[in-house]
Amino acid sequence: MSDQIKVLWVCNVMLPQIAKAMNQAGTPIGGWLEGLSEDLCRSGQVALTVCFPMYGASEPVRGKTKGMDYYGFPSDLKKLDIYDSAQEQRFRQLIKEIRPDLLHVFGTEYPHALAAVKAFGRPERTMIHIQGLASVYALHFMADLPFKVRRQYTFRDLLRGTNLEKQRQGFVKRGTLEKKALRSCGHILGRTDWDKACTSQINPKAAYHVNHETLRGSFYREENRWSFEACEKYSIFLSQGSYPIKGLHYMLEAMPLIRKQYPKAHLYVAGEDISRDQSIKDRLRQSAYGRYICKLLDRYELRQSVTFTGFLEEMQMCRRYRESHVFVCPSSIENSPNSVGEAMALGMPVVCADMGGVKTMLTHDNEGLIYPVNAPYMLAYDVCRIFGEKELAERLGSRAREKAMKTHDREKNARQVLEIYRELADQ
Repeated sequence: MSDQIKVLWVCNVMLPQIAKAMNQAGTPIGGWLEGLSEDLCRSGQVALTVCFPMYGASEPVRGKTKGMDYYGFPSDLKKLDIYDSAQEQRFRQLIKEIRPDLLHVFGTEYPHALAAVKAFGRPERTMIHIQGLASVYALHFMADLPFKVRRQYTFRDLLRGTNLEKQRQGFVKRGTLEKKALRSCGHILGRTDWDKACTSQINPKAAYHVNHETLRGSFYREENRWSFEACEKYSIFLSQGSYPIKGLHYMLEAMPLIRKQYPKAHLYVAGEDISRDQSIKDRLRQSAYGRYICKLLDRYELRQSVTFTGFLEEMQMCRRYRESHVFVCPSSIENSPNSVGEAMALGMPVVCADMGGVKTMLTHDNEGLIYPVNAPYMLAYDVCRIFGEKELAERLGSRAREKAMKTHDREKNARQVLEIYRELADQ
């Protein structure tokens, strides 16, 4: 083996620095991979090739940037629950060319994870990094939505041939492929009690390694810390709300209770406005979940109390966190949401549903407040506690930052990954 360890990464998204090199619009997700890749390349101990899907592309794209090689492979957004043997063949060819010492797969949610694992064919040098788990998310997908909403089709849904139930079934299908990938690898990289429990039940023979995620650079900077004096009082921030798992409907059910005590309470939601219905065209584009969100907004008279921000770049997200009084994560299931980690790193108060691996990230009444996942009334109670007690908000925020700086320590996390790489490469 050469002095450098040749590592093949397989990711679900194009890394920001690769998007910049290709003159393409970046994605608001996956930014945490940028920091880790830069740290590994900077160490001089890793020769890194990063693979990622390119939706709608007909041919692979290759290049080099920031000390790493990259390879974008064609993928079809409409077939994310169908195994494509052509992807496996592409990976075989790439592996034959670059001869990696080990394979590091980030996430099992899509079929290309299984294709890469099968193409490499060396489980003792294959490590799967757990992000979410489609097979488990399927169990929580509907997040207490009314039965009628689960089965409903809007015009948009009919055109696309899908609705919430079919989307859930898609998670089930992807989960079947996910389990095959997990059973075919020798190493799993995780960070919470939840992902350890779930993966050990799928593949009890795989070695489990712990490594926490590296956040985007802006969230470590002292000058970006949250301040009670500078935030918009009685404002709430959600990092996403586009589909049921993210729990926007829970938050809207909590809002009337919050507004009884704090009439000026305002909710900001990052991402697309799925509730937009101001024109016929808007209504034709709505999904069943978007339509349900509209009904909740009207039922609780929240139209003037909720703002969808649109997609936010890193610094815009950082600013939106800091300008908010409290960050809320009302999801029905997550592993360790980076949004919670980012809010904690900024030193702001966090209210989070008790689901997935959250209790590995923070403890109730110490680094944040944790409430029962399907209890919007308790969500409302905890948000009102933050609004009404400045000392509580500042204490939780301060302890949250202290915990996050340890959990998301860039140098330590990169060092741990390098140690694991050496262990795998020596097998």
